[in-house]
Amino acid sequence: MTRSDSETADVRPRRRSTAVRPSDDALLDGVLAVFAADGFDSVTMDQLATAAETSKPTLYAHFGSKDQLFDACVRREAARLLEWMRESYRIAQGFDLDRHIATTTRALFDFAATHTAGFHVLFGAPTAGRSHEVRTATIGSVADTVAELIRHEYGGADLQWGASADFCAAAITDIGVRGVQQALAQHLDFTAAANLTISIIVAAMRHLDPAAVRAVDAGAAPQTRGALVREGASDYASLPGDQASRAEPRNDVLDVASRAFLRGERIELHAVATELGISRTTIYRRFGTREELIGLTLARRFEHVISAIDRRCTSRGAHRICEVFDQALRQLSADPALRTYLQNESPAALRLVTHPEGPVHRGSVTLVEKLIQRAQEQDGYRPPVDRTTLAYALVRLGESFLYSNAIDDAEGDIDHLLQVQTSLLGVSGPVGES
Repeated sequence: MTRSDSETADVRPRRRSTAVRPSDDALLDGVLAVFAADGFDSVTMDQLATAAETSKPTLYAHFGSKDQLFDACVRREAARLLEWMRESYRIAQGFDLDRHIATTTRALFDFAATHTAGFHVLFGAPTAGRSHEVRTATIGSVADTVAELIRHEYGGADLQWGASADFCAAAITDIGVRGVQQALAQHLDFTAAANLTISIIVAAMRHLDPAAVRAVDAGAAPQTRGALVREGASDYASLPGDQASRAEPRNDVLDVASRAFLRGERIELHAVATELGISRTTIYRRFGTREELIGLTLARRFEHVISAIDRRCTSRGAHRICEVFDQALRQLSADPALRTYLQNESPAALRLVTHPEGPVHRGSVTLVEKLIQRAQEQDGYRPPVDRTTLAYALVRLGESFLYSNAIDDAEGDIDHLLQVQTSLLGVSGPVGES
């Protein structure tokens, strides 16, 4: 008996309507489970096209080869994991290290429970060995944050962290990932497995031998020129002779961090180091923690904004100070990159921006104090209080406005702020008149 066309159609692979062009995400959703279950090598483009309810030509048109399709899966799941972990970092802001480890470790297990195929593609054995750089960068980004927490929470007079913080962070991150892998492989209760993983990590950190920490740091500190060149040839290749051994690409690091900041991205030490071809330890040695690098990046950003406005300003005396400060605040308050940073990393961002010994606050006070000093020396301006105190008051006022403006996600009343500034400076008449 011959089957009808309708009966035959029932057993054909489903295809999406040709009237609707599928998005990359929709196609990746379709192939993800196949890659996760069977790995890269054993699946064909025909199988992947069937799973995505599309055709091979469509997959090729969107992604190119099977390698590129798999790479796109890995990159998307890596981005999802990092965003998931960043949210856990925001939740854990202000916690001590033990609670932070508990919060972020549970977040890793939760991600695997709700994005099982994504976790398998990132870290599962069937896909090991491919898209290695993406996996390494993902682990590195998580480890960066853990290392930063270790330096903040476990530092002290008898324990100063260097490369040992990176060492411990890498071990902690590895324990977390392997804990999830075991839970998936053995079908364990995820809550129980997460609690056991947390207890292992916390117990290890509580019983660290300070002498062992210092020994690791002592062994890592004296790096030879050869080691540094291997670490990042781009740092030194353009320099002749022993100039290379003394060079420190400080501005290169700040340039990369600044570009990431202006794109609204989270500044990641691992990503900065990878782009420059240097190690995270090199950045730590030159800048300290991720927070300190962000502070220097923001300080440089503020300096560029204020200096550019100052060069264009034609007013004199107190009017010039007020006009420069007012325009700088208006520009910074409208800066989407700064707003994104203050919103995403609050309250750590508030602490970084306002800390009296931090580079942002200290640099801002210095810039404003120089404006006041020039007005005194060139225009005969007489501030109502000493210029350091006046600069401090103006900066604190600006910090409060910028932070509340960003966190409330609303435009503050900057005209009222201008009235306070003019009162502090003793300005009479409209701003802009010298």
